[in-house]
Amino acid sequence: MTRTLHRPWVAAGVLLGVIGLTDLGPFSPGGPITWLLPLVALGYLVAAHLRGEPGAGGVPRSAQRRRQLAGVALFTAVALAALLLDPAAGQYVLAAGWAGHAAWDWAHRDGSVVPRWYVDFCLPLDLLVAASLVAAASIG
Repeated sequence: MTRTLHRPWVAAGVLLGVIGLTDLGPFSPGGPITWLLPLVALGYLVAAHLRGEPGAGGVPRSAQRRRQLAGVALFTAVALAALLLDPAAGQYVLAAGWAGHAAWDWAHRDGSVVPRWYVDFCLPLDLLVAASLVAAASIG
């Protein structure tokens, strides 16, 4: 466990998450925090496609891309739900989506969908964003 904490990507994810915590302001359903959720899923899919990365973790590239597309669809659906619901409920749905993205990354930490560095970066960032959304809803 301590070896993971020394990875530079973990530190970058924590740093960006903490910086984000200080600048969230009031929740806006159509704000950037909502659209960042599907964008982080889409970001690696596009980058991996442009680089022509082969399948990882013994998973063929076509299966890897289908899993990535499923993630993009899932997290886009969460963002859309957050837009359509009452803002208070949408904030909790979005928080669950960010926590779900952390769980998604953790489940695929073997490299079968995204590389380990992406998991190391996203896991702390996703959890900090989720926690900040819940905290803001609780005090707001």
